[in-house]
Amino acid sequence: MSFLAELQSSMAALVGQDDRPIVVYCALWPMMREMRRNDSAAVDEILEAVIQVAAGRDLLMPSFAEGYRDGVCNLDEAPASTGVLSEHFRRRPESLRTLSAYFSFNVLGSAKAELGGLMPWDAWGEGSVYDWMEQRNARFLMLGTHPTHCSYLHRLEWLVRDQLPYRYRKPFIGTLIRGGEPIPCEETLYVRSLTPPAKNDFTVLLPVLREAGMLEQPLRGISLVAYDACAARDAILPLLQRDPLLVLSNRGDFEKEPS
Repeated sequence: MSFLAELQSSMAALVGQDDRPIVVYCALWPMMREMRRNDSAAVDEILEAVIQVAAGRDLLMPSFAEGYRDGVCNLDEAPASTGVLSEHFRRRPESLRTLSAYFSFNVLGSAKAELGGLMPWDAWGEGSVYDWMEQRNARFLMLGTHPTHCSYLHRLEWLVRDQLPYRYRKPFIGTLIRGGEPIPCEETLYVRSLTPPAKNDFTVLLPVLREAGMLEQPLRGISLVAYDACAARDAILPLLQRDPLLVLSNRGDFEKEPS
């Protein structure tokens, strides 16, 4: 069996056969190394395998942009900063990019119009793509990247925002371009402190995700895992509520001196 066929079989086993959305995060280089190729056609072959596995379901990939330049973010042209596979997915004419200058996703599937119309005030808050994923218990499929390198986990920081001393809300106002049309946008990010700098380390959550039912199916030494949004939330949120500094590597910079 070819590597590509093995990959498709492994992905299918991980995502199962229900109709929930699939959200893919990918570091492509381990797969390209295994294929002994480094060409655009190979990327498209892997992308096609992912799309086939997600057939009949909504498929999302992060296509984060660098934000506004002179008050404008052109979503038609701004490349995805989230990897080669995401950029190839963004370029597919049938996919649609969600409205955000920073945390956009590209989407295929029946929910494309719904997701494309979301304009949340808070990037991780109510009415956001991340809230949508949670409401539908999306399946996160992590390909060749660490299981905790999933931006949904920042949503859990947002849910305990009143307890976190290392993030604050920062509004951004500008104009998005999508489909050639200008769209006024206001969105608020939940950004990390710079003084002192907050250093996230979500890798401490790996054993928690395993206990929460994360599936692991390594392929030729490449990490392939999947887990559900609600299972991750239900396992991690109580830990963050008890210890709001749990995912900081420099927690000592934010711990209060005993009175």
